[in-house]
Amino acid sequence: MAASEHAREPERLAVLQSKFAAYLSWSQPFIHHLVNGLDPHVRNIIACNRTENLDRFPVKEVIRFPDRYLYEPRLAVVAAAHIQRTVQPDLIHAHFGWSGLRMLLLKQFLRIPLVVTFGGRDVGAQMRLPYFDKLYDVLLGACERMICVSNDLRSKLIDLGAPPDRIHVIYRGTDVDQFAWVDRSQNDPSRPVRVLMVGRLVEKKGHRYAFEAVAELAKRGMPVKLVVVGEGEDYTRILRLRGRLGLREHVEFAGSTNHAGVRAHMADADLLLHCSVTPPSGDIEGIPNALVEAQAMGLPVIGTRHGGIVEAIRDGQTGFVVPERDVAALVEALGALVRDRDRRLAMGRAARDFVVRDFNLRTQVSQHLDVYEKVAADRRTGLLRKSSWIPENYPELVRLTIRNHEEFSIAELLERFIWARRMETKFKEPVQRETRLERLYDLKKYVPQMVKYPLKLMVSRTLASAIEARYRSLRGDLESLESMDKRVLSYFREGGEISSESEQWSRIEELLRSYPAVEQIDADVKRDARGR
Repeated sequence: MAASEHAREPERLAVLQSKFAAYLSWSQPFIHHLVNGLDPHVRNIIACNRTENLDRFPVKEVIRFPDRYLYEPRLAVVAAAHIQRTVQPDLIHAHFGWSGLRMLLLKQFLRIPLVVTFGGRDVGAQMRLPYFDKLYDVLLGACERMICVSNDLRSKLIDLGAPPDRIHVIYRGTDVDQFAWVDRSQNDPSRPVRVLMVGRLVEKKGHRYAFEAVAELAKRGMPVKLVVVGEGEDYTRILRLRGRLGLREHVEFAGSTNHAGVRAHMADADLLLHCSVTPPSGDIEGIPNALVEAQAMGLPVIGTRHGGIVEAIRDGQTGFVVPERDVAALVEALGALVRDRDRRLAMGRAARDFVVRDFNLRTQVSQHLDVYEKVAADRRTGLLRKSSWIPENYPELVRLTIRNHEEFSIAELLERFIWARRMETKFKEPVQRETRLERLYDLKKYVPQMVKYPLKLMVSRTLASAIEARYRSLRGDLESLESMDKRVLSYFREGGEISSESEQWSRIEELLRSYPAVEQIDADVKRDARGR
């Protein structure tokens, strides 16, 4: 539903909930739960590049922005004017650091607070990457509040130079009614103990060490079955590992599923295993949602001393915490719970109480509302902190991030390839529906895992090279466009505002109308409309 169809509701904050690139991946239901919990209290407007899984994660209002309308000042100013006219947001809440990077120009042009939630990879890995590191320096200076999902992430942000007084720790909440207690005392005690892993099949989830531990338990004759839920780029490697370790009878790959499917697997399991490790990239966990959801359903858990995991387990009470990559410690912890059914049940009951007390969705919603109301009040009373200004080379830094092509989805790379071919196109109205290109991209769900991820890596590398080559060929055009970008940035840096009644704003609109591609704009909009 278009944002312009809604009249502004009085006495409710309007929050631009920024989630890029897509709203919403199957692996990020926690964002939907938070937004859904906030809906009775604030007006949420989702800002994203594209939408997916809306049947699973429905939204009330959504505005879709191609990246170029957020990164190029000459386009972002018109996007900001559209948002101001139709939404009049009180603040922006960006979910993950990479969403915050996309909101920097809109934050400056709209002169509203920016709140950013950091979840793990953004702090542990992305901030280290070339060009991303400089952009994150800008982000940390620009946002009014930072929310971390664990104390571990808060400490890492402070080490990177973030001011401690602007950082809040808010644990991701779980809907304890949806993830209801399951009484396992009546389960058949003679069946193999079912161990569950839920998460993407990537290096940091530590599947290798889980498989080695299960192989050792199997050698000792312990009745154990490991069920692996999820998909990811390491699927082929992990599948081969299962064969090498002789675990075909002991490890089952269940693939990806929706939230109802996850709950069904948790209801059937006896314990959850989450043995994350820190890979060379530095990618770290905040607090894995599966770890909390499993405990809400009465599962004891085993996790590693990694990121925020230690904050989500009461060692010895709701489960066990073991060192990263320590297979012997995993074997000992798993063996203790496989052998002792009564201990599993007692830990499961303690786990449920722990989550209800410390990881409740209602508490998370309340804490977010407190943050929103504080920054909105500071804005109303003129106490809003003056944030650092975006540097003139911001668009260039954004373009250069493409060299870290593994950080982008194929859909984002395709969009940037088209962006590089059509530098002269300009924002007029937000895209509200899927384009033909996006519908084609959605076919990825039918591609087998064994093919999908190697193909993605190959295509990503090729597209990134093509994008850079295209930019180099447009050097003369880019210099002209960058000159216009600098004029737009200068207008706002000198105090200019988005206001139809302002003489200064009339000048900036005149500048935009003088843009040489103005005759092409209408044709582009009509072509986009035909593709919807």
